[in-house]
Amino acid sequence: MKKLLKKVISLAVCLLMVFSAVSVAAAAAEEKYPVIYIEGYGDGLFKSDSKRSEETRIYPTNADVGAIIKEALEPCLKELANGLITDNYDKYCDELYNAVAPIYKDLVLDKNGEASDGSGDGYDPKTQKLSLKKYSDTLSAYRFHYDWRLSPMDVADELKIYIDRVKTHTGKSKVSLVGRCLGGNMISAYLAKYEDHAAESVNSVVMYISSSNGIKAIGGLFSGNIVLNDDNVDRFANYYIPEKELISDDELVVFVTSLITFINEAKLLGLGTDALQKIVDTVKNDLVPRLALSCYASFPSYWAMVDTATYEEARDFIFKGIEDEYAGMIKKIDSYYYEVQTDIGETMKRLEKSGISFGIISKYNLPALPVYAEADEQSDGFTGVEETSFGATSAKLDKVLSKKYIDSLETTAYLSPDNKIDASTCLFPKTTWFIKDITHANFPACIDVLISSFIYSNGAMTTESNETFPQYLQFNAESSTLTPVEGPDPEVPSKGSGESIAIAVVRFFTSLLNFIRRLINGDFKNLFA
Repeated sequence: MKKLLKKVISLAVCLLMVFSAVSVAAAAAEEKYPVIYIEGYGDGLFKSDSKRSEETRIYPTNADVGAIIKEALEPCLKELANGLITDNYDKYCDELYNAVAPIYKDLVLDKNGEASDGSGDGYDPKTQKLSLKKYSDTLSAYRFHYDWRLSPMDVADELKIYIDRVKTHTGKSKVSLVGRCLGGNMISAYLAKYEDHAAESVNSVVMYISSSNGIKAIGGLFSGNIVLNDDNVDRFANYYIPEKELISDDELVVFVTSLITFINEAKLLGLGTDALQKIVDTVKNDLVPRLALSCYASFPSYWAMVDTATYEEARDFIFKGIEDEYAGMIKKIDSYYYEVQTDIGETMKRLEKSGISFGIISKYNLPALPVYAEADEQSDGFTGVEETSFGATSAKLDKVLSKKYIDSLETTAYLSPDNKIDASTCLFPKTTWFIKDITHANFPACIDVLISSFIYSNGAMTTESNETFPQYLQFNAESSTLTPVEGPDPEVPSKGSGESIAIAVVRFFTSLLNFIRRLINGDFKNLFA
């Protein structure tokens, strides 16, 4: 009788435990944790920590950048012409530096990577207002503000404080984090630096086109490995810069087309990029470090966006001969690279086991900035798909994965319908989504729906569980909607030097100038307009 009673009691306890577990799981699935959104670069910056105002703003700049560039253009071109004749570009480098450095003089950080002049975003993580912003019908979030120039390791301290404040403010035990581009680096630094705190405080993380693994274009520029390739320039220019936007005067059109015909007939087509590459190779050792440290290379945050494979080469290139002078900066940027970037995958895997769900959103099928050797990679125009997806295998732009590769796969469940991407090699293959034909800067409401669907599922949503959001999605610009990617794309043969390259070179550098102007002015919505 006693044995029977023990069995009954044991069975009752087991049933109670099962029921409790099911109840807790059901409650967790219904729980909506507050969302904290960490944007990339772009928050306004001001001269001091005093009240933010138009007069004290240093970013977006109040300077007439267009006028500065226009004024500097003539002496730059004059010295460039002299350099072509004499093969000495020293004066050209000086003129270019003198034109660019003043634009960033109020933004540049000191040699320790600090804002020693008191400039910043003006927000204190301990006191900044906790207001819920509605981003769309499906997503509302607390916006975390930070000085995007600073080291992610320093920003991580502020993010930890902000997370605790949101938890207290909402009465919730956890939060969800959404990091966009550079915001992903800030989340990565927080996860690595405060892993135990994250395990207790974070329910889910969405890395949206994150630069946590770096960006090859920035790595190429910072390391001096600037490569101008005809195909890459041509592809980029033809996609982003319609010819009619540059050449609107009929007489100019006749002149340019006649010149192209002449060059083509003279078998000199492609000389443009070859000549420019020669100039770049000649001046880069002197000009690039000096120019970079007068602007973006003075920001530890931008060093966090140098791709993993290039970081040490870039660091040694920029700081060659001035290592002692910039010891504080080097220590700061090394900290992110060695403590976060090189091990972020393992950190995220450990945190997944502790209960955090990770959703990754990448973009592809657009030409990358044509300034580095691998600019024919799949990208969103700025970040490469391999980095933003945390490890996808992809074909080159306009190509598809080879039959040999596809045949070698154990499963094609993660293969894109257009045969361009294999997600099986991703860090989180079941919760990584790819959006085709949408630029880096574009963040439409349909993506909010994807993000909120993942976050509010509390880890239950995968690429297989939601018919609305399969792993591969096509963006329709006219309707601003996402639909499943259908069927393989045809391969586009490499064109090599073609008739359009002369115009393409002109258009590319015109577009690059406009890109820099918009970037400096904070015009992020129209970066690729």
